Amino acid sequence: MTQSAALYARVSTPQQEQEATIESQVAAVETYAKAHGYQLNPDHYFLDIAVSGAKLNRPALDRLRDLAAEAVFGTVLCLSPDRLARQYAHQWVLLNELQRAGVEVVFIDQPDLSDDPQSQLFLGIKGLFAEYERAMITERLRRGKLHRIRQGQLVNPNPPYGYRYIPVSQPNGGRWEPHPAEAPVVRQIYDWYCGQSKHTIMQIVNQLTQLGEQAPPRGQLWRFSTVQAILKQRAYTGCAYYNRTRTRHEAVGQPKKRGRGLRQSAEHCPRPAEEWIEVRVPALLPTTLWEQAQERLIMNKKFSRRNNKTHFYLLRGLLVCDVCGYTMAGQVSNGRTTYRCAHGGVNREPGVPKHSCILKGEDVEPLVWQAVSELLHNPTLLADAWLSQQEETTAQPGELHRLQNRQKALERQWTRLLDLYQDNLLDKETLSQRKARIDAERTRLAERLQQLQQQERRERVKDEMLADFEAYCQQMMSRLENPTPETQQEVIRLLIDHIVVKDDEIIIKHIIPTDDDFRLLPGHRLTLINADF
Repeated sequence: MTQSAALYARVSTPQQEQEATIESQVAAVETYAKAHGYQLNPDHYFLDIAVSGAKLNRPALDRLRDLAAEAVFGTVLCLSPDRLARQYAHQWVLLNELQRAGVEVVFIDQPDLSDDPQSQLFLGIKGLFAEYERAMITERLRRGKLHRIRQGQLVNPNPPYGYRYIPVSQPNGGRWEPHPAEAPVVRQIYDWYCGQSKHTIMQIVNQLTQLGEQAPPRGQLWRFSTVQAILKQRAYTGCAYYNRTRTRHEAVGQPKKRGRGLRQSAEHCPRPAEEWIEVRVPALLPTTLWEQAQERLIMNKKFSRRNNKTHFYLLRGLLVCDVCGYTMAGQVSNGRTTYRCAHGGVNREPGVPKHSCILKGEDVEPLVWQAVSELLHNPTLLADAWLSQQEETTAQPGELHRLQNRQKALERQWTRLLDLYQDNLLDKETLSQRKARIDAERTRLAERLQQLQQQERRERVKDEMLADFEAYCQQMMSRLENPTPETQQEVIRLLIDHIVVKDDEIIIKHIIPTDDDFRLLPGHRLTLINADF
């Protein structure tokens, strides 16, 4: 008498599929079924291709579990326990679930496995070894990949838009090179966004669509998120980073941070910047141009109108509550504008005292505009503010040369210590102690060198800065004879970083414009410092 059975097989990678390992599993199960009187329905072949056995949410496995609960078949045939699941805990969950549904699971490489304690112990031990083996393979692959990346022998085979990957099999392969069709599009996008025209992202999307440029990925439509990702891609400056995130598998089954329900997959968390691995790639853009794009993205996010298209707020995004640090929101009632903190009552964070921070627009807006006008009429105030923010760092004669020589000496010390350790003339504990001292001195030297370099730059640009302040103020005053509210808002945002609101005063934190302020002259960036006036 034949028994109705289902077949389950799984491979973890597309390469295994190409090597026909999935077919070999199916063939072995079919041979066993024919020899032992099992009837396999073609509709009950459950194949998970390129799906990891370390997780339970697999498409074919989910369908098998659903039909098993409906008693559609009485047996599941599988090559081995590790094809069903890598982790012993997952194996136990699946076997227990199928057993409760009245479905028998037969592993053809150990068909005599029964429900007695000894057999279950054997299954558990084998599952643990499979889990351990997978963890070891994963760790070896991870470390090997990171080592090759650090040595410059490996780059991601899936480069961002604008590049194409040259396979390792080709001469001088294993690298990125600018894509002849896509790289000019990347440069055009940045020129539109940061150049004279100052296109918005949606204007860029429409422009690319009209020109018929092929969109990533795989020629789909140009979208807001696609262009935004291109504008944020640091690799275009010639420097790509790897090892930026880590995977938290323990997050599976925990409540979602956003929305309802439980997480069905692992969580990707950012790593500290010091753990990132830098890889040099061909640059498509100057670093300064990429930085201009980042600054505009930040400013757009800060001053975005979001869902409010009805009312105009002169100080949108600038007023900050001194108690909780949140940006105050604008509100219009009976034609009058007020700014209030929405995080002083029931919405306040733990440890933040209850507070009420409210300002009338008719009171605060004229004061802020008056302060800005005074700055523009008195350029020396801007110059004095910039100079007051500069740290006094007096260099001793020959100090820069001595610091650089000391850095080289520390590098030689570290090389000698490594040689001693490799020759077994120095133990690991002593090496660690000396390395800590060398690293601490390296840090102090780097900080001091940075201070001296900043001082050198300040001395070089100080006179130019003073002249730029005056020219900037004259340029702005010529536009402000009868300013519209929109013009006032633009000028305020050029000169003010944010405004701190206290109980009895407001403190304006100014932006000091420089000769490389990208918002004043196309193709330039701004320098932010906080100056209290």
